[in-house]
Order: sequence, then C-alpha cells, then structure tokens
Amino acid sequence: MATGKNINVESYCDGMYTRLEAVKEHIVAMRKDVAKTFGPESELFRSHDRHLLDIAEYVDWKLQILVKACPFEWHGADKGVEPSVSVKSPERQTGPEFSGGYLGG
Repeated sequence: MATGKNINVESYCDGMYTRLEAVKEHIVAMRKDVAKTFGPESELFRSHDRHLLDIAEYVDWKLQILVKACPFEWHGADKGVEPSVSVKSPERQTGPEFSGGYLGG
C-alpha cells in the first residue's frame, strides 16, 4: 500500500488522469459503436444509451475532482486549454441601476 512518504503526487495525478480519461473515451467510443452497429433507433441502443452516458458523466465528474484535488502546480489536466483569455470590458450603463429584488424607497 502506498503512503504519502513514498508516492510522487504529480506522477500519481498524471497516471490517474490518463487512466480515467482513457476510460471515458472508451465508454464514448462504445456508445458510438453500439449506435453504428444496431442503429440509434434500436431497442438495444436505447436501453443502454442512458447508462453509458451516466457512466461517462460519472467518470468526467471524477476527473474534475482529481483536477481540484491535485496540487496547483500540476499541469496534467491543461491539455487543450488556451494559455490566454480575452475578456470584454464592461458595458456602460446609461440609465438608473437596478438589481433583482430592489424596489427602492
């Protein structure tokens, strides 16, 4: 059994992320194969489709938990993420400012 003293956290995060991502991709590919083989309108596909989607969503949720649990310096999950972000400047309000629930007075 691994303990905190003899485990490299970044390699653990990399390994788990890679494995979970592969599982998710395999489930999505399996769903596409079943749809292609039996047809998207078949009873077999419809009976298994929701379960496969649920499993893929569950694995994706576990990936999100792993990303938040791993150290901030870990960069294994930023594949395909843009290095910069563009944000529009806020628009100027010309009239009175209203907020939800504020009636004045």
